[in-house]
Amino acid sequence: MTRRLTPRTSVSREPRSEAVAALSVNNDRCRRYGTCSAEAPDLFQLTVTGELQYRRAVPAEHVDQARSAVRCCPMLAIVLKER
Repeated sequence: MTRRLTPRTSVSREPRSEAVAALSVNNDRCRRYGTCSAEAPDLFQLTVTGELQYRRAVPAEHVDQARSAVRCCPMLAIVLKER
């Protein structure tokens, strides 16, 4: 008899922060230099295939990182809309 393993779901006990800003990236302008992922690693990530992944909803604790990524983007491809 084989035993089937089921994946466990981790549940965070920490309260989720509400999004206070929204990020968007103009993919026509973005050249994937990775400056955003260096400035805001909690919000941006370059995959091994060179694709950019990012969080659209920005919680309050990451707004400063998002502002830094916007300011440092050499292609001016990132827009931050604060609510």
